[in-house]
Amino acid sequence: MTKLSARQDVTLEYRGIRSDPPVVACAMTEALPAGTKLGNYELIRLLAQGGMADIYLARQIGLDRQVAVKVLNTKRAEDPDSRTLFMDEARLVGMLSHENLASVYEVAVEAGIHYLAMEYVDGADLRELLARAQVMGMAIPYGTALTIVAHTAAGLDYAHRKDVDGRPLRLVHRDVSLSNIMITMEGAVKLIDFGIAISTASQHHTNPGIVRGKASYMAPEQAIGDPCDARTDVFALGVVLYELCTGMRCFPGNSDFERMLAVVRGEFVPPSVHVPEIPAALEQVICTALSLDPAYRFETAGDMIEALEAVAALEGWRIDKRATARLMFEVYPPDDRWEDDTELVAPPTDELEHCIAVPNQETVIITKRRLARGTESDAPEPSDWEDEARTRGRRAIPRWAAA
Repeated sequence: MTKLSARQDVTLEYRGIRSDPPVVACAMTEALPAGTKLGNYELIRLLAQGGMADIYLARQIGLDRQVAVKVLNTKRAEDPDSRTLFMDEARLVGMLSHENLASVYEVAVEAGIHYLAMEYVDGADLRELLARAQVMGMAIPYGTALTIVAHTAAGLDYAHRKDVDGRPLRLVHRDVSLSNIMITMEGAVKLIDFGIAISTASQHHTNPGIVRGKASYMAPEQAIGDPCDARTDVFALGVVLYELCTGMRCFPGNSDFERMLAVVRGEFVPPSVHVPEIPAALEQVICTALSLDPAYRFETAGDMIEALEAVAALEGWRIDKRATARLMFEVYPPDDRWEDDTELVAPPTDELEHCIAVPNQETVIITKRRLARGTESDAPEPSDWEDEARTRGRRAIPRWAAA
């Protein structure tokens, strides 16, 4: 993962703590030092910290390849439910093998430390990518947005249909979001983090009344604790597509409660209000995926792919990995890829009033306000939404990017 950093005076903290157990203020656990060995893996450096686990770049001893090692943090390791969730994720992802899903190589416990070794995705998640692109005054081309979502949908469709010995897993990711979709420097799309996924193979079952997921991306049935299925992930993909195409939050709000209320009511601004030139067929795909009633959404992620391909054919776009590779090349040019100690210098505040703020655990968010620790919020201040008409950037999109 490419790490972005920026001035602390404009940082919005995002802690990634889920709604189960209830969000509370807490400090990040102390990271394991470089050189720590867990089984056949030697930790190199910390990549990210969340409420459940920490992720490290590591070297696999013997094969001498880079991997990502996800470690259940010490506080969560004391909780049996957290340990079960962690092992469920490893077990589920270990059953999956698809080019658009990050692979798990091994899961183990070393000296009381629960960890899993998985594919290291050398790139950036969509939230980082949007943040960087918008600071540069760029917009994500429609064809590229369709490519990203179609490839993510391909991984989801595979996971939804997966069976073991003829028995369907009925797997639902439940956490599809900008931060859980990564793009490699070569343009490959990878869906990550099955930490709260459910399936028939899960040993942990969510208690009644407990809601898991990110408020801005969960489907209405997920938000009210009803049963989830493949259409729940389709809804979240619709949110991702909305945000890639408009540069605006689909369900903004000042709190998780406000965002969840908007989700449950189906209240969102049509994409064409933000971006009048958006093709009607593309807007229809987004609105279908975001239908309040699951019966009116695409029945499967595969159906959504077919709809996206139809839009691409109509508009003359290509759903092709080359589109995402070109975007990564422009946003992260080879001679200007950020090192861990490189500071992101934010442009003047008045240039940011039309940009969506897209933070991640380690990335600056363009706003002057800090949220309380533990919040799931990644929306900017209300004042940042006053003029939403010009959100897709002030710089011309290269001709190749429209394809």
